[in-house]
Amino acid sequence: MFSPRKDKDKSSLTHERIAEDLETFRKSGGTIEVLGTTRTLSRIDPDDDSSPPPRPANAARSNPHR
Repeated sequence: MFSPRKDKDKSSLTHERIAEDLETFRKSGGTIEVLGTTRTLSRIDPDDDSSPPPRPANAARSNPHR
């Protein structure tokens, strides 16, 4: 599917190389959209009582004939 990298493209990524690539990208008009924290990850708090407690796994399958 993808062609293999050429030998000259196998240089290691360093902090400086990434910074240069980002600078070139921005100078050419590129922008990076920084996304905010998703609602799911905005509050991970075990003391948060706004959600109902989890149901036990076998409560949904209560079968009196077991």
